[in-house]
Amino acid sequence: MYNDPKNIRLIVADIDDTMIPAGSLRISDRLREDLQKAESKGIHVMVNSGRHYTFMQPTLFEDLPMELIGTINGACLVARDGTVIESHQMSETAMNQITDLCIHHNIGLGFKFIDHVCTYANYEKFINGYCHTDSEKSIVINDDENRTHHLHNGYPLGVFIIGEESVIEPLKQSVPGMSFAWSSKDGYDIFQSDLNKASAVEPALKKYGLSWDQVIGFGDAGNDTPFIRKAGIGVAMGNSKDDVRAAADIIAPSSADDGVAAVLEQLKIV
Repeated sequence: MYNDPKNIRLIVADIDDTMIPAGSLRISDRLREDLQKAESKGIHVMVNSGRHYTFMQPTLFEDLPMELIGTINGACLVARDGTVIESHQMSETAMNQITDLCIHHNIGLGFKFIDHVCTYANYEKFINGYCHTDSEKSIVINDDENRTHHLHNGYPLGVFIIGEESVIEPLKQSVPGMSFAWSSKDGYDIFQSDLNKASAVEPALKKYGLSWDQVIGFGDAGNDTPFIRKAGIGVAMGNSKDDVRAAADIIAPSSADDGVAAVLEQLKIV
């Protein structure tokens, strides 16, 4: 849908390759000023990511006035301080099926548990593709040998896998109840089909007394399309793939060209 920009009261945005371009560690000064200006006008800002809370860039907490953060593709909603508000575990069956696939096909497997990201297969392959800094690598738990983290922390909330796209693509329909979404080169998010990034926005709408018509949503990857479609104004970044563009009302400049700020300013939301 495409609604009047004057009605927007909630900005929902993905992080990687949406607000923060590849190779950067923080949002631009321009975007920081725009989002802080939005808050001063009574427009809420919500980050909505596939990342685990422990993998959120520390600079986001310095730059943004966000109260709520959607993490793990809608499976976990947290407050700014990391307090879990809602969480949704996958089934033991799905966990085991994904683990078996990744072992058999030499795919790096990182499960996102409520407390940490933990590998159950091909640790080195996972961290080399998923972690961009030593500090990120240091917080990933290697449980490839025992695979027992779930016994003490519950079943995973989400998954990220690293492997050749030609290997992963044929597997996308092989785990009932789970959806695979391309996220980056050789990287895929896997999440529960009845949960997605739109699921994390619903409690925020309830808290703020808003409707989807009052949301502008920004994203670049397949896991962003659920909230882009529902938003009053859905925005795909210029670096998005075709399926994301098809779900959007507006195609923004790329993340590298500060597309989120450009659209907010063009629509006079800030």
